[in-house]
Amino acid sequence: MCKIKSFKVRKQEHIHKTCNILFLTCFCLFVASTVVRIYFYNDLAVKNGDLRGTYESQIALEEEIASLKYEEAALSNMSYVEAEASKLGFIAMEERLMTLDASSTGVVASLTR
Repeated sequence: MCKIKSFKVRKQEHIHKTCNILFLTCFCLFVASTVVRIYFYNDLAVKNGDLRGTYESQIALEEEIASLKYEEAALSNMSYVEAEASKLGFIAMEERLMTLDASSTGVVASLTR
């Protein structure tokens, strides 16, 4: 009988030891997963802040591009260009011009002599 009791006691001790090890392992995994989750949430919050700053700079750049397009349209107006040219001392051409090569836009010749 004594052997049977000692076997049962050893078996119960083994089960108890296994349960303790399993509980400790689960607890360590829980703590580790909580720490990892906190780390990733913190990293996500930092990246979200950077993204917000990037979005605000994108809006500022789009506004600057719009204002530059407006300024470019005003400065490329032909009447403005002619007024600025006359301020610099250019005079209006009297004779007509004709391109020498139809495919070329830069080669011109005067039709009057």
